[in-house]
Amino acid sequence: MRLRWLALAASTLALSACASTSATGAFRDSSALAEARTGYRAVWRTGGAEDAEVDKRIDGLLSKELTIEAAVQVALLNNRSLQAEYEELGVAQADLVQAGLLKNPVFGGTYRFPLDPGHLAGIEADLVTDFVQLLTRGSKQKIAATALEATKLRVGNAIVKHAYETKKAWFSVVAAEQMLAMRKIITDAAEAAVEMAQKQFDAGTINDLELANEQSLFAQVALDLRRTEGNVVTAREHLNRLMGTFGKHTAWKTAGRLPELPAADPPLDHLETLAVKRRLDLLAARRDVEVLSYGLALAKNTRWLGFVDAGVNFERKPEGIRLLGPTVAFEIPIFDQRQAAIAKIEAMLRQARAREYALAVDVRSEVRETRNDVLVSRSVAETYGKKLVPLREKVVALSQQYYDAMLLGVFQLLLAKQQEIEAYRSLIDSTRDYWLARCELDLATGGALPMQEKKS
Repeated sequence: MRLRWLALAASTLALSACASTSATGAFRDSSALAEARTGYRAVWRTGGAEDAEVDKRIDGLLSKELTIEAAVQVALLNNRSLQAEYEELGVAQADLVQAGLLKNPVFGGTYRFPLDPGHLAGIEADLVTDFVQLLTRGSKQKIAATALEATKLRVGNAIVKHAYETKKAWFSVVAAEQMLAMRKIITDAAEAAVEMAQKQFDAGTINDLELANEQSLFAQVALDLRRTEGNVVTAREHLNRLMGTFGKHTAWKTAGRLPELPAADPPLDHLETLAVKRRLDLLAARRDVEVLSYGLALAKNTRWLGFVDAGVNFERKPEGIRLLGPTVAFEIPIFDQRQAAIAKIEAMLRQARAREYALAVDVRSEVRETRNDVLVSRSVAETYGKKLVPLREKVVALSQQYYDAMLLGVFQLLLAKQQEIEAYRSLIDSTRDYWLARCELDLATGGALPMQEKKS
């Protein structure tokens, strides 16, 4: 029996000594989960020598044309808010190590001086430890390990979410810059037109109404240009915040044009089932339920134990007699039978289950909503690109011919030009909306969707 207790104590001390508080392995797991869903690898900046290599990589990515891939990679390497999320792994890893450690034994001693001469001093010493911790150590480790798994999932989900938020911001920047380029061309043309109209008015070939119409159009497009310039700054700064860039790193440049719509969308069937299986936030919610379930079971199983201190007592009496033997102290659960603690955990468990259920409902709804957004935005973008914009261009060309032949008034020509401008703007907006919807759909389903396989 004595050998068995010695073996248990030795193994416990060995395991405690080997336990590591480093969360590097946990981060690798979170990063792998996110990479499998986004295709991008995250890096944890811990202040070591590796950070210099990360900074070099960021400099290289920002010195070239900022593609969507480069923007996401910079965000995952550089955003400090995201880096702060990783520290949750360190907290959870430390909790796991703590759950495996035994409480330090407590030493207590008493020294009593003799009041009568000729007698020896009395000495008493105790070395005790909580016996219950030996029984509950395994359960506490299971709870902490499950909590660490939940944290891994939440951190992985934070990486996935940040990647797609960066993608959306990149599309918004490119759309705004494309709109700005279009506005500049239109403004230059309107300025040239109003200068020509002024000369014609001075020459008496057009009246003041026609001049005012040209001036009004120029004022409107100039105002639209200024508003679009503001939109570009807003979009760029949003992307800067997501990438964690400032100073010289904000001078990046994009291609300035949105990518064309893909020939086909990913398969859009059974997306709800896919989302429920791989959404990391939903998987984390399930782990939270498990943690509380284990905690509730532990609380119920130990409600009558309280604390049990067991150890060794040594005493030397004034008569010189020395005594050595076991000592035990235990809690008598008369008043506190853990009923309040158990009720609290039960409430938290019901709350966690309700949240998990609600999140599952929301996930399914988000998938249906974003799937519809993808279908609608593709239809709208294709309609503008293939029908409305070509028709508006044709209308303007014909209106110009009729105006030159004095068969059409200037007001009708200006209206045709305004409608053409509106069609271009709507084409850019609808193309941007499609790509934003695609990002939202990927995010709603828990990661990038596979594309349709081409038929041979």
